[in-house]
Amino acid sequence: MAAAIGDMQFLEGSEDQAQFLNQVMSEDSLTASGKRYVVWSSVMAARNSALTGFAVQLTDAVSDAEKRDMRFALSRMAVTNPYFFSRNFAQVNAGGSLDVLHMRDFQSIQVHDEIGYHYACIAISMVNGGYNCFRSHVSSLQQLGESDDAIDQAMRMTSALMAVRQAMFTQDQWGA
Repeated sequence: MAAAIGDMQFLEGSEDQAQFLNQVMSEDSLTASGKRYVVWSSVMAARNSALTGFAVQLTDAVSDAEKRDMRFALSRMAVTNPYFFSRNFAQVNAGGSLDVLHMRDFQSIQVHDEIGYHYACIAISMVNGGYNCFRSHVSSLQQLGESDDAIDQAMRMTSALMAVRQAMFTQDQWGA
């Protein structure tokens, strides 16, 4: 084995991904709470049970309030990411707003941690390819005073977790 994180053994060819994940998780631009929102939202958006088991080793337990926030982020991004992405490629003179998607306004869902929620949304949007939503939530984080370093760490964490997902799949298919 070339590298390991917790129980996960990374074979030769994936050791760079293990090192990347270790490095980005050890940085402190994001709070522990921010890291939980990013890790668990990335993992849940990836819909990968093996990655879910691996994520338990990366963060503290997720509180019920954080799970509630992430459920809202996951369910809302499941609608908005493909809808707004598709509008980049179609000239349609109708719709184009949250109202047509029958989304409650943000205030009415009463998230526990607004910053954490937006970190969840950027992670989910990266996994889903929801670029318009991604830009919107990055902007929200900047308006809430989050540093570009923290936002970049969240983006790199999501990327590292998707690299781990790829390594897991490759190892499952081809083994050593």
